[in-house]
Amino acid sequence: MRSRGWVGVTVVLILAVLVAGIGAAAFVGGESGDSDGPDTGTTPTPVLTPGESAASGVFQLRQVFFQESGQVQGEPPMRPGPTDGGKDAGRELQRVDCTLKPRPMKDSDNVILCDAFGFRYGLGPSELLANPVASAEAGQATSDEWVVTVQLTDDATAEFTDLTQRLVGVGPPLNQVAVVINGVVVTAPAVQETITTGLLQISGPLNEQEAAALALSLS
Repeated sequence: MRSRGWVGVTVVLILAVLVAGIGAAAFVGGESGDSDGPDTGTTPTPVLTPGESAASGVFQLRQVFFQESGQVQGEPPMRPGPTDGGKDAGRELQRVDCTLKPRPMKDSDNVILCDAFGFRYGLGPSELLANPVASAEAGQATSDEWVVTVQLTDDATAEFTDLTQRLVGVGPPLNQVAVVINGVVVTAPAVQETITTGLLQISGPLNEQEAAALALSLS
C-alpha cells in the first residue's frame, strides 16, 4: 500500500468538511454501482488558468489521508505541493495558502493540495502510472450541461480497480479518492463499490469552450 508517511497523522486531523472543487467528478459504470461526490452549486475556478497551455493537464488519483478547511495560520505561508508528512503534516496543512499556485510535484510525492474553494487535503502518492488517460472527450449530458468524459488506459483501469477494491469498507476520510487535475483537487468522493470500468465524468459548471479545453489538456 502506498500510504507511508501519513501514518499517525490521520487520527489527529480527521475533520468533516464539505466536499467541493472545480466541478464534480463521478466514477461511471462501476460493476455494482457508482460513487459520486456532492456538488455545492458554487461557481468554481476554471481548471485551466488564463495563459496556461491546454496541453499541460496532469490527471491524478490520490487517496485522501486527512482534510481540513480554514484560514491560513502560521508564518510563512506554504504553497500547495509536496510534503514529507509525518508528525509535522498538521502544521504544514495549516500553513498552506490556497491562493498560491501549486508547486511542481512527482507522482510518488505525498502532497497537501487545495480545491477551488480553499479546502486543504493531505494526499498520498498518485495511485496511477504516468499518462493514465486513454481519451478525454467533451460533450453535453442529458441535463444540457457540458461534461468531460475520461477513459483510463487499460493499465490505469486495473490500478483504479485495485484502489477502489482496497478502499471499500474503509472509514472516512481514508475511503476517499481525490481527483487531481493540474495540482488542484476537483473533488474527493468516497468509494462505495469496486469500480472496474476506469470511466470518469467531470461536470460543470463548464461551458463548451472550457469543456473542450479541459478535454484537450487531458488527451
